[in-house]
Amino acid sequence: MKIKFTAFFLFVISSSLNCLMALDNPTILFIGDSHSYGRFGTVLEKSLSSISDHVIMESSCGSSPSTWLGKTGYEKTVCGFWKKDGTQESRSKEHSTPKLSDELANYRPEVTIVELGTNIAAGSNPLKAAASIEEVMNIIGSASTRCIWIGPPDAHSSIVTKEKLQITNQMLSELASKNNCFYIDSLALTTFPINEKEGIHYPPSLSAVWGEKMSTIIINYLSK
Repeated sequence: MKIKFTAFFLFVISSSLNCLMALDNPTILFIGDSHSYGRFGTVLEKSLSSISDHVIMESSCGSSPSTWLGKTGYEKTVCGFWKKDGTQESRSKEHSTPKLSDELANYRPEVTIVELGTNIAAGSNPLKAAASIEEVMNIIGSASTRCIWIGPPDAHSSIVTKEKLQITNQMLSELASKNNCFYIDSLALTTFPINEKEGIHYPPSLSAVWGEKMSTIIINYLSK
């Protein structure tokens, strides 16, 4: 009986160690919107590649969580798509947004990072996106991959208003907590420059700063 217990104990220890080792050089899948198409995405990709030999970056301009669910087919972006998988990289103005479920099945990542929220805040009622947000989190959880969700950055826009950003941020934070997803509040890390007329997208220098801050948070989190 003692031998059986010892064998079982060693099996549990071995399994636990294997789970911990899985995050040593993890495969990382990243999906995002137009923010990730620019310097924010490239800075983050470079940093993540310092801890992983396989980082897959995908950004689809104008996308929100429902876009990546693809319930009505592969939804097309007409304002920019970027993908980088190792040394293979492509950018195009028009491209069908992949389905998250397909990408999870294809790459089997240990870590999945989502940067989506600005286009939720651009809607008339951000709270209507709750179901699709939770579905994305559930799909990630079902794939046994660690979930990280990056919230929307600050904006200075009549469309993406401060009020709707706060509503979106609070909703994402609560759903992330409920669905075992590590949430990063970008509103606490960014301040949109009021002299930028566009109001939503950051100039390259500030986009890079946001990416550097985000890289530090994510890498520290994954090292725990």
